[in-house]
Amino acid sequence: MEKPNITAQSAMRAAGGRPAKVSEVLELLGRRVVTGDYAVGETLPVEKELIEELSVSRTTLREAIKTLTALGLLEVRTRHGTRVRPRQDWSLLSRDVLRWMQPVEGVNVELSSAIDEAREVFEPAACALAAVRADRREITRIRLAYEAMERAAENDDVEAAIQADKDFHLAILAATGNPILEAFDTAIDAVLGLLFKAAIERHMESFRKNLANHLRVLEAIEQRRPEEARQAMLDMIGFTRRNLENYQIIKPIS
Repeated sequence: MEKPNITAQSAMRAAGGRPAKVSEVLELLGRRVVTGDYAVGETLPVEKELIEELSVSRTTLREAIKTLTALGLLEVRTRHGTRVRPRQDWSLLSRDVLRWMQPVEGVNVELSSAIDEAREVFEPAACALAAVRADRREITRIRLAYEAMERAAENDDVEAAIQADKDFHLAILAATGNPILEAFDTAIDAVLGLLFKAAIERHMESFRKNLANHLRVLEAIEQRRPEEARQAMLDMIGFTRRNLENYQIIKPIS
């Protein structure tokens, strides 16, 4: 994975001598962990060294370490120091962790491929559930998101397209009536944002062409046809996958 161009200085405030914000130190250390600057099993520099390197207060550093520990990236043990935990312990659906795993420039192909595979597992099933369970208000929310996608396509508005596309998928998730699926909304918002940004920014024409599949999903849900909704979502994901493969954003499925 390409390592981002982030230095200790980027974690400090512009005004020299003042401690950096916890969020800035968190960003720096989080990226160091997920990019392998601090390898799995490695012990981080002692607190005094990090404080001197980053020019931060002990409180600021400890707050950042506390958050990274809660996210499963680090383990703090008395007399053993702070170690990087195995990747399987990381909260990979955290918005922050997902962002750190993406290089500052370019795309993490491994991560994008994993996201694409996960979508194919749960999104078609979510569409089928929505077709059975969605009430009028929830269906209206899905339709409004689709109409926003249409406007974004007409206006060639990339940012609006990304937001409307995410809103469409999140509205379907909310319409499943399944509290476990709904609990994934923040994580899904993050992962879809990564994929859509990579795809749409490269080719808005592909976004326009995929509108037809989104419309099929919407109409199948409105007409209470779960299997049609499931297949329409599979077709939509397949279309997006081919586009992502063409731009080498994801790997072909083997």
